Amino acid sequence: MRRMAALFASLAFSLMLVLSSLAKAQDADTLARIKAAGVLKVGMADSIPAQQKNPVTGEWEGFNVDMAKNLAAALDVKLEIVDATWATLIPSLMQQQFDIVMVDMFRTPARALTVDFTDSYMSTGNSWLVRADLDINDWKQLDDPKYTIVNIAGMTAVAQSDRLLPQATKKVIVSDNAVAGQLEVAAGRADAHLSDNIQNAVFKKANPNAKVKILGEDNPIEATGYAYAVKPGDYHFLAFLNTWIAYNTTTGFISDRKQVWFGLK
Repeated sequence: MRRMAALFASLAFSLMLVLSSLAKAQDADTLARIKAAGVLKVGMADSIPAQQKNPVTGEWEGFNVDMAKNLAAALDVKLEIVDATWATLIPSLMQQQFDIVMVDMFRTPARALTVDFTDSYMSTGNSWLVRADLDINDWKQLDDPKYTIVNIAGMTAVAQSDRLLPQATKKVIVSDNAVAGQLEVAAGRADAHLSDNIQNAVFKKANPNAKVKILGEDNPIEATGYAYAVKPGDYHFLAFLNTWIAYNTTTGFISDRKQVWFGLK
């Protein structure tokens, strides 16, 4: 009798361990958790025209908003966009405040130390937006203490500027406005700002009277790809996302949205 009781106790304990392991595995599987909750939570930070809030409606719109809606539809769940800043996107992802970061984020080795990236959905590079009155035609001429380079905290351009122009004076600002750096240059409070080529071109087109020019536009600096970020180790979700990106590349959805929001094919 005692042996039977001990056997049942052992089986019950083993069952508890199995159920506990299954519960932990399901909790770690973001894809399963999203499906169970019926909601996809997407972290976004302002960056025109990739994703921004419409000043009239207050609703998010842009390339990555369309992509997020498409992803939610593919998962057959509701979409919830969670507001963040560029400085808080990755920390908030790691704290599970949302399931995925969907912004125009460069896939870099430094960021990949913390998060896992999807395959790239678009390739671009950086260029310099500078004051139009500067008598320079090569961005390398900015490597001088007399020139002030402005960057936004949390952007990869902060470290990139330090590496590319070690002698220049640096100014780092904290802002939720993704074009705050361009505005600083346009207002004459800084001499140059390093940003992705698309955003610099869009800013210049949207502000034709701004006294700025772009250096490196025809030959983007350190071209790389935009990608979405998820918590590390969630391979099921990552595999699904890469399949989803490949599918929407094949169907032409990504090309169509690029044309609408960036004027690119």
